[in-house]
Amino acid sequence: MKKLALIVTLLVFGTSIASAQTTGDAKAKSGSVYSQIGIGYPLGIGNSAAQSMGLLGVSFNETFVGTIANPAHWGNTVYGLGVGEIGVNSYNATDATGSVTNSNFSVGQFQLQLPIIRGELGVSGSFTPITESKFRIYEEQTRVIGDGFQGETLDFNIENRGSGGLNRAELGLGWRINSNISVGYATSLYFLSMDDSYVARFPQSPYRNANFTIETSGHSFGHRLGTFIRLPNVLKEDDQLGIGATVDLPVELNAERKQTGTVDNGALNLTKDLQNGEGPIKLPMKVSGGVSYSPSNLLMIGLEGLYEGWSGYENDFKPSEDQLFVDRYKMGLGVQYFPYVTGSNKFLSSFKYRAGASYDTGHLDIDGQRINTLKFAFGIGIRSPRSNSSIDLSFEYGIRGTETSSLAQENIWGVRLTLNLAELMFFRPKLQ
Repeated sequence: MKKLALIVTLLVFGTSIASAQTTGDAKAKSGSVYSQIGIGYPLGIGNSAAQSMGLLGVSFNETFVGTIANPAHWGNTVYGLGVGEIGVNSYNATDATGSVTNSNFSVGQFQLQLPIIRGELGVSGSFTPITESKFRIYEEQTRVIGDGFQGETLDFNIENRGSGGLNRAELGLGWRINSNISVGYATSLYFLSMDDSYVARFPQSPYRNANFTIETSGHSFGHRLGTFIRLPNVLKEDDQLGIGATVDLPVELNAERKQTGTVDNGALNLTKDLQNGEGPIKLPMKVSGGVSYSPSNLLMIGLEGLYEGWSGYENDFKPSEDQLFVDRYKMGLGVQYFPYVTGSNKFLSSFKYRAGASYDTGHLDIDGQRINTLKFAFGIGIRSPRSNSSIDLSFEYGIRGTETSSLAQENIWGVRLTLNLAELMFFRPKLQ
């Protein structure tokens, strides 16, 4: 039992050093090393078209591309739309001791957007990942067990793997009040599912390997509001100015944490030492907004940003981490170009082109260092020759974090593919 108690003590101690820092021989695998803090790293909810421009998508929309960025856009729905998204990210994390490269496959949002009254009232149902926790931290340590000449040098390693995150299932309505103003509302069910597994290995000692898993789950309802203002003929005939804004109200998750452990093949319940429990996790309010300007159907320029009040984040299970959270600000500037609207039959004129950049201050401040992210994006839209459906490909490169204060800097490469299905239930008339 003494050996078992020692193993459990070392394992629990290892959890306290697996914070945002990758010290010693720590390595991050699978995803961002910073996704281990809180309930995972926040993800963008804009579709590939918006993310290809470094934008959110609140101040513009396309007739044949579904969107969840702004509920007000659903009031402009004319045809049935469907969206499905997958992506691959590659992370190269570098700290003071070395670097590691890994890749992460992810399934993004799925959405069905339908008109109730065409071009006036629309409904949207979607499933969207909100945060992602996917990481691996590995540390090697040496301890002296016992006193004086009776002391024994013990070499061991601790591995921490995390997976899961926060997801949202949403249903909402959008209403176009008139040709200039649209509003929207959505209600949603947030559900949290995260697993943190810890393993202690003793390669050259009689101590048996030990591990335990922390399972965190929770749920709550959320609410989101949006508005969109369309102003035509602002500077010249046939141009358009778009102004959009959304508000996500704060959410308090009713969460539960369970911890179980095993030694070899024999089950061991560690709840007495590690404590199960129930408690709240408070998520912040989010406000996003922006403007877009289209001098014609050929070109659009957008400027958008968001604010999230993460300084008010509270996690009853990890109160020591609350001080790491700060308010988050993000700004993006992007442009899109649709040469096919000119009627050109050239091959390169048949695609949609998008590009942009964004700067994100991040929601974490560790040892006085903001974990910010600078990203550059480019995208291409491939139109179907037989319908208004399309495929969007987006490519991203970003730099996150810093190597100072024993932190890690990540170089991020991302590829995202989105299938946009149009005219699912209502077919476009030949004559309008």
